Amino acid sequence: MNDLNQDLSKKFVNYLDNKQYKRLQFEAEMMGEIEDQHPLIIFYYASSLYLNEASENKELLYSSSLFKKVYLSNKKHLMPLYNMIAVSFKTKSFKEVLPLVLKAYEENKNDVKLIEGLARINFYLGNRKESLGLFRKLYEMLPEKKEGRLPFISSLNYTSGISQEEYLKECLNYNKLLEEKLGINDETLLNWKKNDKIKLSFLSGDFRTHSVSHFLKDILNKIDKSRFEVHLISNLKTTDQDDLSDQLKKLANKWYDVEQYSDDELTTFLRSLNLDILIDLSGFTSNNRFEVLIRRCAKIQIEWLGYNNTVGAKNVDYLISDKNLIKSNEHHLYKEKILYLPKVWNALSPPENLPDILRKSPSDKSDFTFCSFNNFQKMSDRTINVWSNILKNSGSKLMLKDSLKGGEDIKNNVLNKFISHGVKEDQIIFLERQKDRLEHLKLYNKADVALDTFPYAGVTTTYEAILMGLPVLTMKGFNFNSRCGESININVGMPELIANNDEDYLQKALDLKIEKDLNEKYGINLRNKALASPLFDTDKFTKDIENLLIKINYK
Repeated sequence: MNDLNQDLSKKFVNYLDNKQYKRLQFEAEMMGEIEDQHPLIIFYYASSLYLNEASENKELLYSSSLFKKVYLSNKKHLMPLYNMIAVSFKTKSFKEVLPLVLKAYEENKNDVKLIEGLARINFYLGNRKESLGLFRKLYEMLPEKKEGRLPFISSLNYTSGISQEEYLKECLNYNKLLEEKLGINDETLLNWKKNDKIKLSFLSGDFRTHSVSHFLKDILNKIDKSRFEVHLISNLKTTDQDDLSDQLKKLANKWYDVEQYSDDELTTFLRSLNLDILIDLSGFTSNNRFEVLIRRCAKIQIEWLGYNNTVGAKNVDYLISDKNLIKSNEHHLYKEKILYLPKVWNALSPPENLPDILRKSPSDKSDFTFCSFNNFQKMSDRTINVWSNILKNSGSKLMLKDSLKGGEDIKNNVLNKFISHGVKEDQIIFLERQKDRLEHLKLYNKADVALDTFPYAGVTTTYEAILMGLPVLTMKGFNFNSRCGESININVGMPELIANNDEDYLQKALDLKIEKDLNEKYGINLRNKALASPLFDTDKFTKDIENLLIKINYK
């Protein structure tokens, strides 16, 4: 590259460093057609599209195509391919990048960025076996690496054949890295001042139209404000807040937007609030502030609701559960002390107006339809195998709807898995995601029976299906996460639909198809039973959680 190009390169790098993306794009476009220019200029242009948070999906896809062009011009330089991988996680489009990464990996078996990228792509696509193997290789090569480790730990919850012992071990390994890096010990904060009311805080990146908020809303509304001062600590971008965010703000005593705080800043700020109890609602899910949580920012710290397993941290004191989820002889498999609620570990705030339950004629079994509206990542290989056997043995259809907007590539990957098991393509029906909650609930009227995923059981989708009168078939589990369906079915009086194993699950599904009184047995009767059950009794649930929190606060 000549001197002029070196100067130009420095200038473009400076534009990227200073987030002057539009300026870079303007100057590059003034030089002629982007794709006809020097590969380095194309690379900088593509980077400006990728790094700009205002870029829309079509601009991100264009940046990916530019990175591909640069990479193919010289495959010895892998940076454009690394950037293609990064863009794919924003666009949820993997069909262009995956073949290139696979080929590059074959020639660069020890390239950690390729290994991590390929592991994460397979994670998003739901290819658990491939993803887990690559993550294991990555952390064998880099045992001290903590960045990017959460997708690996999270994937263990989704993967068949992973024990709670193995999951806990990985959590403890991760926390050891963080605790050594941050110099964390298990001491409580000094000089804690007694408050007139219990300062109760909830930390989440999901205070919007999200399952967490639907479960939390009634508690915030009904909790005794004469005894509790409620603080909501939102790690959600203000631009992503919506009408439900506004409702939650009105129900809390204090609301704090903290998404732009650094970990050090947020730790200092939360400690300044002199919080008695901080309940984390994120765990290892996206938008978490785990590295703040583990430094201890409140006298008592609790994990609940948004992540149904241990996080393995010294400074997380308690995990809220119920006795259907964690057995009395299993406490050693969880780092936190277990707090048991008397009936169920969470209760959903039902919509004020529920859609009517509409069912086909009981005699019409020709288009019998199962459904699962869980996100596609919960469909383990074992789940797809069992569901495929149900479809092949019953001739029924299966409706699917991805709650996470995973994209066409993920949907096609799921479809191809069913086809590879001998299921006909027309037996799988994909529904579009509904923005309106009531319209979403109406979709359950298109199905006859809901199927739960395993080992990662559904929660919100199970509550919703039951509200719409659908029987939900779930699998017996082995830990908190995998037993959620069990607890829900027990609490609604539907234990007959808890399968003991794969064969039992298959048989119960086939029996449901030929059940003559399916609509009468479930339907509106199930809805009425559910609304009177602990699942939706938010008055009783709020009292139960109040008593629990008061007890540990004054312990």
